[in-house]
Amino acid sequence: MEHRFNWQSTRRHLSLLLMLWMTTSASAILVTDTLFNRADYEETFAFGADVSFVPQMEGWGTKWLDKNGKQKDILQILKEQGINAIRLRVWTVASGASSKGQVVNMCKRAKAKGMSVMIDFHYSDTWADPGSQTIPSAWTDHSVEALSKNIYDHTYDVLSAIKAAGVVPKWVQVGNETKRGMLYPVGQTNKGGSVAFAKFVQSGYDAVKAVDSTMQVIVHLPDGHDNSLYRSIFDGLKKNGAKWDIIGLSAYPRWSHLDGPTMITRVMSNIKDLKTRYKTPCMVVETGHYPSEALAGNQYLAGVMNQMIKNGDLGCFYWEPESMGGYDMGAWDESTRKPTIMMDAYLGVKYTEVSWLMNVKLKTPTNEQTVVGDLLLTADVRHIRKRTKSVTFFLDRKQVGTSTETPYEQTIEAPEPGIHQAWVKAEDTDKNTQFSDTVTFFTGESVLLTTPVLTDETQKGGRACWKVNFKEGGKYRLLAKYSSPAMRGVEVYLGADSIARTYFYKRTDEYQKLDIEVKEVGEKELVFVATSSTGLPEVEWLRVFPLEGQAVALGEQTEVEAIYDEEWVEVYSLSGMRLCRAQLSQLGVLPFAGASKVVTLSSSLMNCLGGIPYILRKQRLK
Repeated sequence: MEHRFNWQSTRRHLSLLLMLWMTTSASAILVTDTLFNRADYEETFAFGADVSFVPQMEGWGTKWLDKNGKQKDILQILKEQGINAIRLRVWTVASGASSKGQVVNMCKRAKAKGMSVMIDFHYSDTWADPGSQTIPSAWTDHSVEALSKNIYDHTYDVLSAIKAAGVVPKWVQVGNETKRGMLYPVGQTNKGGSVAFAKFVQSGYDAVKAVDSTMQVIVHLPDGHDNSLYRSIFDGLKKNGAKWDIIGLSAYPRWSHLDGPTMITRVMSNIKDLKTRYKTPCMVVETGHYPSEALAGNQYLAGVMNQMIKNGDLGCFYWEPESMGGYDMGAWDESTRKPTIMMDAYLGVKYTEVSWLMNVKLKTPTNEQTVVGDLLLTADVRHIRKRTKSVTFFLDRKQVGTSTETPYEQTIEAPEPGIHQAWVKAEDTDKNTQFSDTVTFFTGESVLLTTPVLTDETQKGGRACWKVNFKEGGKYRLLAKYSSPAMRGVEVYLGADSIARTYFYKRTDEYQKLDIEVKEVGEKELVFVATSSTGLPEVEWLRVFPLEGQAVALGEQTEVEAIYDEEWVEVYSLSGMRLCRAQLSQLGVLPFAGASKVVTLSSSLMNCLGGIPYILRKQRLK
């Protein structure tokens, strides 16, 4: 479910909301939420815009106003809106739109504003995109080798002119939206041109590095949600010896026919796979939305940038935000000539429009918490305008109770061991309803197994192996957290015995449940074997739950280094989550004088914390 409100952020804007209620008859309220502190990422993230249309628009007499209605240079307005980098396309024409001379002038203007520059080579006399990659008229009928040299010479010439003007671009695109290659039909990948395409990319790469080795080379494809497309193109480039530094994506909800939240999920899943598969950073070099749907556009842009910043990605460029008239996906209001609220996304600001304001949160349990015994669901509801009538609790898609007064809570008798999801729905006295986020958590004692021993994991027959000591026989539940770019089959072995076959579906950060029966006790190898040619899913961890009251199975004990004062330590998971603060005696570790020692955590500690491995943070407690 979509997270709609951040209460702390909303409270900061309460005075604004009250003023809006008093001064307008409209029922809707525009609530702001700051998703990220823009200033913190000035040096590490490209808040970008392609402004290649600017010279033509200025030639037509176009004037732009800032959000306060003051006329200014468009680059200055963009800078005030958070833009720190611009992108400029280059055609092979001698003069006019997107020519070398025009691009050099725009680069100088960008440098004067303190902006970084991306150069986007189209390698055509006009537009190059998925539907058209036309060979320049001066290069017609050239051989593959001659075309490679044409690319090198053109790239070197333009970049050298830019550098001579005192600007060194930070990034250079070798081709634009090369979905099926470039310079059709010679370098068209779906018509036998994969080798030629790789030669063209490598030729552009070599020219960029010859001018200045600090410039980063981007290979750019459209359809940033389509992982299979990116794998196909970049596998071909890699196979045929082409080099690149960054993978560039186009990410338009419009052209992908996806809503904003779905688009963000698909794009981020693709980026995660590309970074892992090619050991290459990624950035969105083109995106956009309808100015007539500025609220949805703001939410999409803020959302995608927030996710990219969290994941350490390089940047996000809006394609022609300054455009007004003719192009229907700019970020300017043609009637007021001011930036729409879409541009505020580059300042980290997200807007939500509501007719009432209610924040609903499931306080307990929390995400990925382990609950042993009875489950207590508790909710927190805050409503500025109206009174809460009731709170309804849901567990695994079923309604499990309703509370009409505080504290809003519901107790469930010991749910079955494994994974569960819960959320709440609040209703006010005017019958407005609001759902909380969904919380995923675990119930019952379990052992957590991480870092399996992997063998040929990307191939059919690849293995992931954990060692588990089953103290008692009986039925157990396995729960694996995984991600997978495609559906992958797995056969599960306990020792030498095949005990199950299952499929892991194309998902990111999902959970796979599997029940098994253990007939012989003792230490055994629990093994996943890939039955698909694409190999194993990426299993982050594996939990083992006893289903019949057996003693918890044990994984291998883990040695940890602990520094502490007196008898107190803090216990953290490997992911950095603080689990508890406890006395050493409670953790099965004997206190001793001195600083650092290597100790082995006891089995009882592992069980009470829900598994292994865990670490004691290396810090001295006061």
